[in-house]
Amino acid sequence: MTTEQKPSSFNLRDYNSSKSGVCMTYRDMVQYQTVDYVKDMKFKYTMPPFSKYNMWDMVDRLNNIIDESDPDCEIAQIVHSYQTGERIKELFMLDDKRIKSISVRTLFTDVEWMSIPIEYRIVLNTTMDYLYGNIEDWSWFPLIGFIHDLGKVMMLEEFGSLPQWSVVGDTFPVGCKLSSNFPYYECEYWKNNNSINGSMDLYETRCGFDKIDFSWGHDEYIASFIERNSLGMPEEASYIARYHSFYSWHTPRNGNRDYVKYSNDKDWIMLPLLKAFNMADLYSKVDNIPDINKIKDDYGVLIDKYFTRDKVYW
Repeated sequence: MTTEQKPSSFNLRDYNSSKSGVCMTYRDMVQYQTVDYVKDMKFKYTMPPFSKYNMWDMVDRLNNIIDESDPDCEIAQIVHSYQTGERIKELFMLDDKRIKSISVRTLFTDVEWMSIPIEYRIVLNTTMDYLYGNIEDWSWFPLIGFIHDLGKVMMLEEFGSLPQWSVVGDTFPVGCKLSSNFPYYECEYWKNNNSINGSMDLYETRCGFDKIDFSWGHDEYIASFIERNSLGMPEEASYIARYHSFYSWHTPRNGNRDYVKYSNDKDWIMLPLLKAFNMADLYSKVDNIPDINKIKDDYGVLIDKYFTRDKVYW
């Protein structure tokens, strides 16, 4: 895979021509996501007591959800989830367990690559299999693609009926200034939210993203689910789930990577994984719909490998 093989629009979703509902979702998001709201949602959804559900019961619920924040796709979430997992296999998997020897450099545009501090460019100037050589079994990677959006069930009545702005869309840190990369930033909907308008900064330099509160959504929900339920998934799995919608960091729209001052060594080393996942997540969305039984056959084995199917806590 080379940089030249990427489509010219590889890194950007088209918000300019999107329906008005997308804009309204982002308007509400930057108005209502505050530090206090995020902390309340974390307490409600990531602390006991939990409810026990069969994994496939949850996957089936994705058939009832369409993400209104996505300007490029209107298919059911279960189809997108399957396509993301399959795209990961196609792009990055050598076989069921091994990742391909792909140059990390090819995951980035020239502008993105040069925006990485030189000390990290030196470390990242290698191949994916070498950079993450501590991981012997990568079979979890397509599975993360398959389950990464399961947190969107929070929009359903039995899981809280949360509004779209509290579940979907790009995530961002609260308690510090919002990135100008954020969709519809120029509309200045964020100005009345003290948590993101620049009037506060709650975090220390190089504290790392894991010590920052992000806008509440399906990313944090599924990441915390993985951490309390998975059997043998590496830290990289939950990291991808937690930050896959953090576009202002991993795929900045204007080329300027914000929030750099909060990042630490871990965040830079994990950045290629977010770039790789984004390649599969963003550009897997086509309108051919696979048979649901085939989806369950293909991913049932992986679910059984990494989760106790009937004993997962949501």
